[in-house]
Amino acid sequence: DGDRAVYEDEVICLSLQFLATVDQVNLPNLVGPELLCRRHQLIREAYRLSPSAPDYSASDWFMGWGRRRTGQTVQPTLAAYVAEQLKHEASIAKESRKAREEKMLKAPRAPKGSPKGLSKGDTGAAST
Repeated sequence: DGDRAVYEDEVICLSLQFLATVDQVNLPNLVGPELLCRRHQLIREAYRLSPSAPDYSASDWFMGWGRRRTGQTVQPTLAAYVAEQLKHEASIAKESRKAREEKMLKAPRAPKGSPKGLSKGDTGAAST
């Protein structure tokens, strides 16, 4: 089977095996191996539910970072600052747009049927 998840799962299992046997690392005391174990379990669960189309929709929760979807990993003060800056930029753009529209409304317009470039009151005759 050419599915990359099979190879990923194999690499995870071999990594954990080598960490425990060759490197003699105390796996329960480390976060990295815990993440590898979680990923291994996620792959197994995704294929258990649907072998032909694995479902990874719960991956954030399996990996222990389900809070990412709600944006909790971003500092609230930073998010508030960015929101305030975007609001400020939008306000400036809105006021600029309103000023342009107001200027266009106040600009003299040529009456219908007159040649382009002439405004009301212009006859097109050269003044002497």
